[in-house]
Amino acid sequence: MNRASNLKLDSYLQTQEALSQNVSIYESNVSIKVQVDEFTFDLQGLLKLKEEADQSIKWLIDEKNTIKKALELKLYSFSNALVCYANSVCDSEILEKAYVSKKHLKWLSELDLIDYYKQSIDIAKEHVTSLEPYGISKAIVADVEKDCKAFEQKRFKLLALKEEKANAKNEYKMLQKKINQLLNGKLDHSIENLRSLHPDFVKYYFATRQKSKEIQHHFDVLGYLKDKATGEPIALGKVWVEGLDLSTHITAKGSFRFKDFPEGEYQLIVENINYKSLFVPIRRYKSEQSKMYLEMEAIPLEAEASV
Repeated sequence: MNRASNLKLDSYLQTQEALSQNVSIYESNVSIKVQVDEFTFDLQGLLKLKEEADQSIKWLIDEKNTIKKALELKLYSFSNALVCYANSVCDSEILEKAYVSKKHLKWLSELDLIDYYKQSIDIAKEHVTSLEPYGISKAIVADVEKDCKAFEQKRFKLLALKEEKANAKNEYKMLQKKINQLLNGKLDHSIENLRSLHPDFVKYYFATRQKSKEIQHHFDVLGYLKDKATGEPIALGKVWVEGLDLSTHITAKGSFRFKDFPEGEYQLIVENINYKSLFVPIRRYKSEQSKMYLEMEAIPLEAEASV
């Protein structure tokens, strides 16, 4: 959850503490007691949703990426063997389907990677009796297929967990709205009505209702991009976090920012059509602000052929 939600939750917990410490003041008032019980029940639900929304998925991302990297190595060797076979029998269709460079294989989207290895495995199964001289046997096909299925299963589990977190976050927002309506519309007025008899308690209660005065940062991660050769800002492009559904755009002035960035160790991928992609490791604590000054190397234009 973001800072605003955490601060609001902290305020709720302090409010609950104030109410629980002073039950004797309002327990005989049926209306107030019902409102307090509803608030307490909803707050417990909010804490459970926060736990679901904040559960770490980094371990699962790491496991999936480890399987993916090992799979890419196997697939490249697998692909190369298919290409050698296709060249030997002059089969342009297999050659077109099987050929892939290491770089292209690495940059395939996960869905494209799945399509690619399914297609390659189908080709290998169809021609397996002819592929032995090129290093592909039934056992190797089965081994690659096993790794492919393991990757798909890990990917499916990760997507399911991301959806679970997203659903919990949405439910959290709705329940938080309900709690706000209960406090602002009912309980605050009921407690205010006790001021003449219990001024200290009422003062304490409303003090807890104020949002914590924490410094609000405008960013968690801020980056500036420059051309390595000229020192000029690099305008436009995209920055995303490998393994996470988290990205931002590069501004026209050559900067990017993430307002909310998770704690831990990740890798940023910086992309601009005119520059070589940049891979930047980042390690940070949740409360830490990070500033980055990065340089990118331009991709040289091919010399135009003279007419």
